[in-house]
Amino acid sequence: MLLSEIAQRLGGRLEGPDTEITDLAPPDRARPGELVVVREARFLPAALETGAALILDETTQCPSGVSRIRVASVQKAWPLVLALFNRPETWAEVGVHPTATLEAGAEVDPTAAIGAYALVCRGARVGAGAVVGPYCYVGENVEVGPRTVLEPRVTLYPRTRVGAGCHIGTGTVLGAIGFGFQDNRRLPHTGRVVLEDGVELGANCVVQRSVVGETRIGAFSKIGDLTDIGHNVQIGKNVVMVGSSAIGGSAMVEDGVLMGGWVVIADHVRVGKGARLTGGSGVSKEVPPGETWASGIPAQPIRKHWRRLAVLDWLVGVERSLRQLLKGIPPEK
Repeated sequence: MLLSEIAQRLGGRLEGPDTEITDLAPPDRARPGELVVVREARFLPAALETGAALILDETTQCPSGVSRIRVASVQKAWPLVLALFNRPETWAEVGVHPTATLEAGAEVDPTAAIGAYALVCRGARVGAGAVVGPYCYVGENVEVGPRTVLEPRVTLYPRTRVGAGCHIGTGTVLGAIGFGFQDNRRLPHTGRVVLEDGVELGANCVVQRSVVGETRIGAFSKIGDLTDIGHNVQIGKNVVMVGSSAIGGSAMVEDGVLMGGWVVIADHVRVGKGARLTGGSGVSKEVPPGETWASGIPAQPIRKHWRRLAVLDWLVGVERSLRQLLKGIPPEK
């Protein structure tokens, strides 16, 4: 793709020679013929040494001989550039692969794609434009909404419902029986899992079905890899949950909550609307709406966390002074 074509698609302005671009590259490992998006000024010196073409904002200084595209905002151009060079995975072609199995009573829209060795059980429905990747299991009476993508080896237990435009990462399991016991016996889990429209789950996540009712994830929530969501959990809309996190059974995460990685929320805890939990937080009690709670076990309001750290630093200084006094050394001024 010519640099001039890229500039046109981005609504930018080409300066310097027009060259053929083969790929995107990071600033420190680019080569001539590749393109570097300079998102921060500190990366510019390394990028200039590579001989690659650059994408810059309107104000960043650059030697005249360097091929570059000027854009109003590099941050806004970044996703557009990625889209130009994206190579989407094609998990399955439209239609049913010869090795796939559709049980009697399964309904698959003619525009859907069912990949190799997938199993779609009786009563299941796969909507228009949906993709069921290779080796997926779509259980009885499951609903897969229009344009939803199931990457390879996704498992949907019976009666799971996945809305429109969802994306489910490889190896993820929706509807597994929850970790609920009474008198040393596992309780039957009679409910199901529901994902509203636009939900994205990363690879190897587990969402447990409810004991009664639904485990639900609200519209357009984004959940990272290796995340475990317990039975009866209710997650609101537009929640962002970075990977390797866990939510205990019957917890509630309200709309717009942001969570860093390695966050653990105890069972039956409520996290209020718009709250923020920093990475590594262990949350064992209710988080009020809009508050930011800091890393640690147990997590606590961030101002309290900072104060505790400040007091600890002060105590270290006090300890030093006490030791000097005990040794008969005058304290430092």
